[in-house]
Amino acid sequence: MASNIITPPKGLTDAFIKHLPTLDKRYEVPDKASPGLCIRVGTTGKKTFAWYYRDPETNKRKMLTFGRYGDGDSQLTLSAARKALETAKIKHDAGDLNELKTTIPKTVSELCEIFYTDRILPHLRRPDAVLQVIEHDIIPVIGNKPIKTISTVAVVHCVKCVVDRGAVAHAGKTTAILKQLFKFAEGRGYIDRSPAYALDKKDLGIVIPKRERYLEAHELKPVWDAITNAPKMSLPVKSGLKVLLLTGTRTGELIKAKWEHIDLEKREWFIPKENTKTLEAWTIPLTNEVINLISELQGLDPVYVFAGKNGMMTDKVLGRAMRRFFESGALDIEKVRPHDFRRTIRTHLEKLNVQPHIAEKCLNHSLGAINAVYNKNTYLDERREALERWNDFVILQVHPVANVISIQRAG
Repeated sequence: MASNIITPPKGLTDAFIKHLPTLDKRYEVPDKASPGLCIRVGTTGKKTFAWYYRDPETNKRKMLTFGRYGDGDSQLTLSAARKALETAKIKHDAGDLNELKTTIPKTVSELCEIFYTDRILPHLRRPDAVLQVIEHDIIPVIGNKPIKTISTVAVVHCVKCVVDRGAVAHAGKTTAILKQLFKFAEGRGYIDRSPAYALDKKDLGIVIPKRERYLEAHELKPVWDAITNAPKMSLPVKSGLKVLLLTGTRTGELIKAKWEHIDLEKREWFIPKENTKTLEAWTIPLTNEVINLISELQGLDPVYVFAGKNGMMTDKVLGRAMRRFFESGALDIEKVRPHDFRRTIRTHLEKLNVQPHIAEKCLNHSLGAINAVYNKNTYLDERREALERWNDFVILQVHPVANVISIQRAG
């Protein structure tokens, strides 16, 4: 214990712990309200709860770390640490302390398992994406390394392996998950300082240019015609790509559309919150052209509107379909992806004199935190009018009619 630190006679308090100074050497302060518990203050200022006990087999003095002090994710409050000590003492007296100690990871693989179970699964809607990175990009490279000795160099090597195989965007995700993983370990008190703390994407060669591609008016027809005339493309894929272009919905929302979500009489497509990126239920107004495209799919699958061979279409099918247009030479324009259709709609809606906030809501974009709390207007009627303008504009480009004034000029 640091000589200049006076232990509170009635036990530790939150105010006392928060004001403990950082010194040149690590020190400990015991909790007199919970004998055996102490708070360890490292040279970086991190505070960790620990308990010293006697191993009943060897009679040697050992330490059990409970976790990092705090009230955030993966941290322990003072009351939680005291309860953890009570549990540990009960297990110690019963000879079951080894069961408790096994929850403290020694290797990166063991850390990943606890991290995924405690931090990812309860909080993420799509935990599989994180699990894929853990299993394919982290564990094979550094999984067998002890977490207490792993260096920043080793973590950088883990990222560089992904960069070197050309998966730059995926390397960015790997970097983010590594930083979160070791921050979790630091918060739990498993390590004193995260080796991924200083990782910077630019330093690692992860520079992803901001994508600005959208379709100009004259490019709408060749894209539409390429989709229509694709010889080996299924009808759900063709219709799906066209609906993306006409509605601006996200591909993840489109592939999960079920017939129970479609109301052709009300001309609406309901998207439940679990299918949205924003985690809020959403309704898309349907134009005549979209209704026609959807109606052609009736009877193909009893559940999904844009169905694949075995039910729901995978999220990679639409992107792969677009890539084939360029690989086969069917499209002789700058490459475009399905997600670029959203940027196309947003750009042209403004040219069609649609107000910016309505154009944003057509894409189900947030209008800001204050709007999210106080403004519950979905602008359904305004969005319907905006999408009608856009659909008319697209069809005018795809099927030009003589002596018809462009909507853009007429608006």
